[in-house]
Amino acid sequence: MTDKPQTAKRQKGVPYGYSSTPEPRGGSRTGVYVVGAVAALVVIAGIVALVVSSEGGESASDAVQEQALVTVSGEPLPQFPADAGVVADPATDPAVGLAAPSMEGQSFDGTAASVEPGNGTPQVVVFAAHWCPVCQKEIPLLQEWIDGGNLPDGVDVTLVNTDVRADENNYPPSDWLSGLGWSEQILLDNPDKAASQSFGLTGYPYMVFIDGDGQVAQRASGALPVEQFGAFVDQLVA
Repeated sequence: MTDKPQTAKRQKGVPYGYSSTPEPRGGSRTGVYVVGAVAALVVIAGIVALVVSSEGGESASDAVQEQALVTVSGEPLPQFPADAGVVADPATDPAVGLAAPSMEGQSFDGTAASVEPGNGTPQVVVFAAHWCPVCQKEIPLLQEWIDGGNLPDGVDVTLVNTDVRADENNYPPSDWLSGLGWSEQILLDNPDKAASQSFGLTGYPYMVFIDGDGQVAQRASGALPVEQFGAFVDQLVA
């Protein structure tokens, strides 16, 4: 997901930036050198912009939408147990051991985004709402944990942006996530919250840990300590 660098427009009547008036023999060519130096700076700036745009988070900063069509396949998960607290007990959580649904949709900038359980890659799906105070505290902590190099290789993390409310605080969510530098995949839920409902969400933030076989290993809802989040991730690759 990269920004397309803008192509500089050439000035009419001045091809390649050189003056069309020939200089007298022995005259100064300082103007040509200056123009050449400016052209070089433009090229360097373009390269720098391209490199910066190739880093994470561009889908949020280049937003064209806050919600999008999402296609969910597979059986929906049972709702998160009402009496579970923040972490559901795997021994009693009815979703543990079930196949997680797959999702196909888009990110803020319109690029494709998907969650495909069972492809051999452990995955964590984090559902967040921009207006949720707990999400506003939790998501930056998760990003800090990721920035610290704690996310194991071979584990995918997807943030599902859901329950968008234009009349609530911290809108739009694209600005929020871009501002905190969210680096992992973002998938947008639709206005009917098809994605979050298919995963059994009952509150925010909501996290579903999925093993490489596509089965639910753990679920949590609320302010999950980042150390516990990391422990659940490590269990997926143990």
